[in-house]
Amino acid sequence: MLKHLLLVLLSLQLLRAGAAQTCPEQKEAIKILRQVQKLLADHESSYLRELKSLSRRLARLGGAVSRGDSTASSFPENCPPLKPPRHGRKLGVQKTPGHQVHFLCDLGYQLTGSETRTCLENQTWSGQAAACTATNASSLRPAKCSSFHSAQQCTCDPGFLIQPGALCQDIDECSLYQDKPGSKICVHECVNSPGSYRCVCPRGYVLDPVQNSCQDIDECVAEPSVCTGGHICINLFGSFVCVHPECPKPKANVTYIKTSGHQCERTPCLVGSGSCSEAPHSISFHYLAVQSQLSVPRVLFTMTAPQSLGDSQRFTITKEKGARGLQVRQAGRHRGELVLSRSVSGPAELQVDVEMAESSGQKLLGRHIFTVTVYVSQYPF
Repeated sequence: MLKHLLLVLLSLQLLRAGAAQTCPEQKEAIKILRQVQKLLADHESSYLRELKSLSRRLARLGGAVSRGDSTASSFPENCPPLKPPRHGRKLGVQKTPGHQVHFLCDLGYQLTGSETRTCLENQTWSGQAAACTATNASSLRPAKCSSFHSAQQCTCDPGFLIQPGALCQDIDECSLYQDKPGSKICVHECVNSPGSYRCVCPRGYVLDPVQNSCQDIDECVAEPSVCTGGHICINLFGSFVCVHPECPKPKANVTYIKTSGHQCERTPCLVGSGSCSEAPHSISFHYLAVQSQLSVPRVLFTMTAPQSLGDSQRFTITKEKGARGLQVRQAGRHRGELVLSRSVSGPAELQVDVEMAESSGQKLLGRHIFTVTVYVSQYPF
C-alpha cells in the first residue's frame, strides 16, 4: 500500500512539472519514476522474504526452547556489513537473512558487479561485490542553457552531444570512425579527447598534420654516428639497421678484396686455376626498405653491368633466405629486374643472391653476384 501511495505522489509531482519541461527532461523524469518503482518493488519483495525468514527462525527457536536447547537461544548471526563502492552509494542498512541492499554509482561512473545483493541463510551475501568504474570522467560537462517563456533551451559545444539532465557528452570520434575501414580518420592510432581527437604515429614516425599521415624519421640523417665500428646505417620505414658487408673468406685459390663499402672484387687468378676462373668476378650488397602489404607486382631493384663486354646477360636467383614472393625477370639484353610478386606483411626480412652471367655467343665471360636484402616494415606507410 505504501509503495502505491509513493508512486501516486511522485507521478503527480512529475505531471505538475511536466508542462515546464523539455522532451529530454520528461524522458529523464520517466526514467527516474521507473527506477523508484523498481526499488520499491525490490523493497516489498525483500520485506516479504524477511518476514518468512523471521517466521522460520521463530519456529526453530520455539522448538529449541521446548527441547531445552540453551545453545539455540539466540538468533542466527547477520551477514557481514557491506561498504558502499567508491564513487557510489549503498541503499539499505539491514544485514539480516532475506534482506537486500542496492548499489548506485555517481555520475560519470558505471556499476560493475551486482546491483542488488541479498543476505542468505548461511550469513553470506548473494551476487558479486559492487564497484564503480569511470566511464570517462571528462566526457560529461554541463550544457549552456537559457530560459525563454518558461521553456529551457540547452546547447553544447562542437564535439559534444546533448543528453538528458542538461548535460553534454563527448562524441567519441575514434569509436565511431576509426574501426571502420571506409571511414578511418587516422592512418595509425586515434586518441579521443574532450570535444575532439588526435592522431598518433608509431615509434620511428612523425605525424604530418597537413596530410594527416605518418612520415618516416631518417635516423641515419638525424644521428649520423648511430652506427659505429665501420658499420653502415641503412634507414628503414620506422627504424634503421646497421650493416657490415663482408667479402667471402678465401677458398680454393679464390680470394676477394673490398673495393668499397658495398662491393667486393675477386683478385687475379693463378694460371690454370679453374675454380678461380669460374668464381664470380664481383659481389655487391644492396639493402632495400619497403612498406608492409605493398601492391604487386612491383619492381624492387634493377640490375645492369657497368661495362658490358658480351652480347647479353642472364639473371637467375642462386640463393634465397625467406624470400617468399621474390622473382627475377629479364628486362632486356643487359638488364634484369627483381620483382615482388606476392604482397608481404611485415615485419619481415627477405634476402636473395641474384647471379648475372655475361656471355658472348656460347662463351661465358664472367659472373657477378647481387646480394639483395629487403626489409619489410611493420606498417603499410
